Amino acid sequence: MRSLPIAIPLLALAAMLQAAVLTHVRFLGGGFDLVLVLVLAWNLVRRNIDGPLWALIGGLLADTLSGGPFGASTLGLTLLSLTISLTEGRFYQANMLVALLASLIGTIFYHLIYLSVLALAGRAVNLADALTLVTLPSTILNFLLMLPVYQAAKWLSWQIAPPPVK
Repeated sequence: MRSLPIAIPLLALAAMLQAAVLTHVRFLGGGFDLVLVLVLAWNLVRRNIDGPLWALIGGLLADTLSGGPFGASTLGLTLLSLTISLTEGRFYQANMLVALLASLIGTIFYHLIYLSVLALAGRAVNLADALTLVTLPSTILNFLLMLPVYQAAKWLSWQIAPPPVK
């Protein structure tokens, strides 16, 4: 919970950047999901400690600033974070390869949840088009974004709680 004073302003800034700036940076119809990548990176670096809290805060902030149904980002990020925390780091030691793989799988998982919420909210969703025209390009962008974000999250985690000396 030491990261809470950092999480709120950092995720607020990320949500604002995502809503105001990154929506204009498009690649084949997809865009960056900065809040998603931050939450994923933090979950991998800090594992089961406070990743779900970051997901909840990031989701609420992203929902507040997005045009989508309120709760879609929160639900997607929180479910993704809880899924990662269930592994408790058993299948990986946080490294760049795992972070890149998590960005691929996490983006698809998040978009599927978000699209499901859109459909439940009564919005018309063409799943095939959404997956190929939005999710796939977003997956590529988030994969690239994970490279610097994961390194920054690792550095920040070490600043908050240095690893124990063996």
